[in-house]
Amino acid sequence: MRGGMKIRVGTLNIFNNIFHHAREQIFNYSSEYANSISRQHLLYSHLFATPLDIICLQEVDLFMVRELKRECTNYDLTLHSPVLGAVSPKSNNCCVIYKKSYKLLGERHFDLEKAVQKHFTNYSSESRCEIQDAFLRELTKRQSAATMILLELSERNIFLGICNCHIHWNPSYADIKLFHTYLIVKEFYQFVRTNLPDFPFIPLLLMGDFNSTPFQEDHGNAPHTHLSGVYELITTGKLSKMHAHHPAQLRNDEVFYMYPDLNIEPFKSAFKEVNGNEPVFTNKTETFSGCIDFIFYKGLVPISAETTPNQLSEVERLPNSTFPSDHILLTSEMFLV
Repeated sequence: MRGGMKIRVGTLNIFNNIFHHAREQIFNYSSEYANSISRQHLLYSHLFATPLDIICLQEVDLFMVRELKRECTNYDLTLHSPVLGAVSPKSNNCCVIYKKSYKLLGERHFDLEKAVQKHFTNYSSESRCEIQDAFLRELTKRQSAATMILLELSERNIFLGICNCHIHWNPSYADIKLFHTYLIVKEFYQFVRTNLPDFPFIPLLLMGDFNSTPFQEDHGNAPHTHLSGVYELITTGKLSKMHAHHPAQLRNDEVFYMYPDLNIEPFKSAFKEVNGNEPVFTNKTETFSGCIDFIFYKGLVPISAETTPNQLSEVERLPNSTFPSDHILLTSEMFLV
């Protein structure tokens, strides 16, 4: 009987100023802030002060890809970034840092256009319905990113699949976020099974910035009772076309009832399982405060789930003088059998 091992994992959107401006959001930070030396040192102190075996980072621009690769060598870590042709010089790259002793078995950069063609070709109307075709074009136009890797953690055939993703940001397109998440998870499962066909049970991590809160936004003071489309799909494995975030409900045309209920193999949330709930927020600015970053897992046992900063009630706004991003760092210690 083989033994298990513990790993410490984390996820952080490191705040790429250029990417935020590309989204036409208003921030009161200078354009130099994102790549300032003081901010880099602050970022490194949080990423590397507490040893983490695996770190998923979002919004890593090309400058920070180079800087982080150099910094990782001081800690016996490897930074995996999208292949050169897929790297976005100024905006949204999903990178994974892992211990140098781990062996990389496979990698895939999520190709949104190919995924839409693969999974939704049957729903193309071939110009019989412009609205339906417009939705498929919009699925491709609204960008989400994901980097998938497969690691061998030891010589005892302990494998781990990791998907680091950053889902489309615009709150007006909940159905786009939902379908992008569905496509990423489907491609993730296919990627793992293609690379390790003889191992039917591989532990998986699905981490990153999902730009969706656990619950739908309620008006007034009503309690949160209905899960958002993205969170419900990931944690239950299914999403009915009757859900408010399915295009059949969100878009005012009966043609969208042609799109199916969505089904995947579900994940669990580390914070929900360990602490009983998600953090009160993972992203906090002048205009928004909410939990949109998550550590989801399958086939592991979470032991702890913590945030940095730790005392979220004392945080008024991010980034600040003690933390370099508008997102917090999520970490979890996990056990692999």
